Amino acid sequence: MSGVRAQVNRRGGVLICGSYGHGNAGDEAILEAIVSAFRRARPETPLSVLSRSPAETAKKHGVAAYYKFNPFAVLRELRRARLYLNGGGSLIQDVTSSRSLWYYLFTLAAAKALGCRVIMYGCGIGPVRRPLNRRLARWVIDRSVDVITLREPDSLEEIRAFGVTKSEMLVTSDPALTLDRAPAEAVDKAMAALGLERGGRYLCIAPRRWTGFEARARCFAECADALYEKHGLETVFLSIDHRNDALAADVIARQMRAPCHIARELLPARETIGVLARMDLVISMRLHGLIFAAGQGVPLVGVSYDPKVNAFLRAMEQDNCLDLEALTPETLLSAAENALAGRDGGAQRAAALRAREQVNLEQALRLLDL
Repeated sequence: MSGVRAQVNRRGGVLICGSYGHGNAGDEAILEAIVSAFRRARPETPLSVLSRSPAETAKKHGVAAYYKFNPFAVLRELRRARLYLNGGGSLIQDVTSSRSLWYYLFTLAAAKALGCRVIMYGCGIGPVRRPLNRRLARWVIDRSVDVITLREPDSLEEIRAFGVTKSEMLVTSDPALTLDRAPAEAVDKAMAALGLERGGRYLCIAPRRWTGFEARARCFAECADALYEKHGLETVFLSIDHRNDALAADVIARQMRAPCHIARELLPARETIGVLARMDLVISMRLHGLIFAAGQGVPLVGVSYDPKVNAFLRAMEQDNCLDLEALTPETLLSAAENALAGRDGGAQRAAALRAREQVNLEQALRLLDL
């Protein structure tokens, strides 16, 4: 028994695993926020990350990083870590693929089997549509996870619907809400590279290529044209995922009459937040486009292609959310005008969500100290 206790005591640090190194600004912002929070609270704590692109992650975040699909590296690091942190983001879902869900469930089970404390951190849940996957998720989470912090109430309802009962569960908010924008000089430079003037009036659209998007692209184009004609807002297309967001922007831009600017490269997360902070209005299909805008108190409209978008806006008590499938130019313009008129009250609710986010770190530190 004493040998086991000594082995546990030799463990140290936190191993973080999520959708990192895949070229998505939202996920990278989550990782940056998590790393920053630990470094402020416990600068001496070693941090390691499982990533799709470990060299890039190590350079960008100043952490030890390992290839997430190397099972030998994953198991080795789980034996070394004291706390396994799964999150944030929507990892427990099978829309992307069942294999993705199975991977994250495997890491949760392996972490517990190898002696780690386990937290699911600021995460979204679902949708998990296949009955077998729902049963598997319930079985693994109940047996493997000590604490689950969830980014909105919808995720709590979903994980309870799986039948998870044994893990401690708390509603917090998304870690990316706490990330600060870049210094003004860096934001000025990023805007200048896009052809934007400081003090200009801008609408940001953060689109995503998704089933049904191209049929609704005209709605974005007509709304953008109307906002330019009525309010003088030039359209800026920002990429949250560099792989296809600019291609979605091209589809909209080809149908517009008003001038527009397209960011074809992915900006660092803090610069993206800084640019969004200078927008008059944000219309976003991308969840983290909405989260970044909300964190800066910018008026916003969500166009939902996934329940996670609706869930976040419900947590914001925000009714400016439209389903992609039912989108029309008229409904989108009406929602945009409402947001510009300041009827959403988002700044105050975002401040409350940022305060609630601190519970994520508090729970992680509690487990680290056990």
